[in-house]
Amino acid sequence: MRHHLIAALVCLAPCAPCATAPLAAQANPDARTLGWQVRADRPTTDPAILSFVEMKPGFHITTGKFSGIMYHPEMTGTGTFEATMKVHFFPPPGQHHEGYGLIVGGKELAGADVRYLYFLIRNSGEFLIKSRQGAETTEIVAWTSNDAIKTLPPDATGGTTALNQLTVRAAGDVVRFLVNGTVVATRPRTSLDVDGVVGIRANHNLNLHVSEIEVTTPGEPAGN
Repeated sequence: MRHHLIAALVCLAPCAPCATAPLAAQANPDARTLGWQVRADRPTTDPAILSFVEMKPGFHITTGKFSGIMYHPEMTGTGTFEATMKVHFFPPPGQHHEGYGLIVGGKELAGADVRYLYFLIRNSGEFLIKSRQGAETTEIVAWTSNDAIKTLPPDATGGTTALNQLTVRAAGDVVRFLVNGTVVATRPRTSLDVDGVVGIRANHNLNLHVSEIEVTTPGEPAGN
């Protein structure tokens, strides 16, 4: 089964929709009107401060003071599957080290017993793997440098972006975490709960364009 809610096309800088994304986002529909749901890390945070709009191909996200997850309940991965996201990181002022990436294994995402696993990267060239259950988080892999992660220099301006592809591949008794096709970590399937909703996580003060997010199973062609 394929769960593919975003066109599998990549918007490359200086592509006009991406290069002008912060302005163009104002004229595009809010993703929440398309069935996507949002959960802030802090209950006191107003989710309305998050700009999360459809901008084909994909979605544009400007978090501001929001930090949390975005997900569509129908996008799930179970058994043997591969969850993939292509995401453009836009230059902020200075060197910005907030994390963004994929969630898998989502359960009770709107409730007090929220659970999910998250695989993030940040513009320092590092990745992180953690799990959340309720208000508690568990570190699986601490922030770790890896040359596979594409970054922007502190003085990056204009339409320049860093495009990265994040993948969580669950097959057999192993879960693999990949950045741009390179395996950066592996863990036994028995140690992780990866079956459930797949979605997006973004911390505060980020400007991102997710040009693709999909879940595939073996035997399915990618990008359709």
